[in-house]
Amino acid sequence: MSLYRLNMGEVSAIRQWLESTKQSGMSLHLSTTFAMLNELNLELNGTTIIHVAGSNGKGTLCSLMATALSLNSDSNILFTSPHLCRVEERIRWNGRPLDAAKFDEALMVVEQVSNKLSLNPTFFETTFLAAMVVTSMYQPKFLILETGLGGRLDATRCAPADLSILTSITTEHTDILGDNIYQIIKEKAAIARPGKILIVRKMPISGYEDFVTQCAANCAQQELNETPLDTDCTFVEINDGVTVLDEACALAREAFMALSISVRRLDEAKILVNWPARQQQFHLPQGHKIILDAAHNPTGLDRVKNHLIELAKSENPEDRLSLIFGTSPQVELDVMLKLVHNICDHFSAVTLYLTKPQGGRYPGVEPSMLAEYEWKGCSVKIVNDYRDVIDMLSNITPHDAGPILSIGSLYLQGNILNYLGKNTDEDLSLLPKQ
Repeated sequence: MSLYRLNMGEVSAIRQWLESTKQSGMSLHLSTTFAMLNELNLELNGTTIIHVAGSNGKGTLCSLMATALSLNSDSNILFTSPHLCRVEERIRWNGRPLDAAKFDEALMVVEQVSNKLSLNPTFFETTFLAAMVVTSMYQPKFLILETGLGGRLDATRCAPADLSILTSITTEHTDILGDNIYQIIKEKAAIARPGKILIVRKMPISGYEDFVTQCAANCAQQELNETPLDTDCTFVEINDGVTVLDEACALAREAFMALSISVRRLDEAKILVNWPARQQQFHLPQGHKIILDAAHNPTGLDRVKNHLIELAKSENPEDRLSLIFGTSPQVELDVMLKLVHNICDHFSAVTLYLTKPQGGRYPGVEPSMLAEYEWKGCSVKIVNDYRDVIDMLSNITPHDAGPILSIGSLYLQGNILNYLGKNTDEDLSLLPKQ
């Protein structure tokens, strides 16, 4: 495959082209991605591909597996979405965001194929195809792919995965995946590959295992030229009350054993993994402790809220809390707000800053609308610009502000990390500097 040495003009042009792909919106078919992958004719035979889907916990699982592989000295590429601070995060090489120049080289290859076939991939399809090009360039032992949305019609489904994993499944994206939990299960279970292994987190849903097994048995997609073969489903019991990381570790262990990968570094990876904006803690220069979490739906927030409360209560004798909340539109917004209020109820004094995330697929919910909820026991401030929130808190002493907890939209957490300058390769790497 020919690659490019780029001058500054070419770098600017390829990034402009990438930005232009956002005009293609969202794709609900595989034909563009599949045609471009076939044209690319990438060398992937030496790479084992793991594909992950689910409603909650899939990003944590992917980051944990990539961290453990890096600790094992097993070369790996991790593709995730969306990105927090900059697009290179979507492709991590051994845990670190891909070098910008390499990212641009891969984009040039994708653009060339796009022009040759007269196809207009979406932004997500483009970044996924770039990840596949980088995989062919680097020839890692492992490639981990996080599904963007659903599974059956997600661009990542075009990759020839060797093993697939389903994390927890809940009712989400009902406008696209269906408003029935079984329709959503069917969409996500379709990441199973004919003749390969599917690792599945058990769910307390009636007939769940039989339904997933049935979906996996019919996973072959004619559009992808797949031949129907038996799929081996392995269901993993997850105990109630475990953390998201514990759940990820259990699923990763099952997947590693199925692929004959050493599991000896998984527990270490669970301690070391730095998955930005997922229960992430650091201190501001003024001394404030800040906690960021990007649980973006009610089920996800419910899973982590007790741990977030524990983190915010630690070394907080005054029991104060400054809570920043902003969200993208969602069907169960009232449930989300109730959970946020429940977090507030655990503290003696709470100042709630309602703000608006920037840069998401959809405009954030207006803070004035969020303020209409009955925030009993909270001092509520409407601040449209997240930067103003950070500046306001910086001018309050750490003692008076208490810990700062920012929750809701992943885009909001990315906004904050960028504003605070916490967006270097080191900040965004899965493994902290050793």
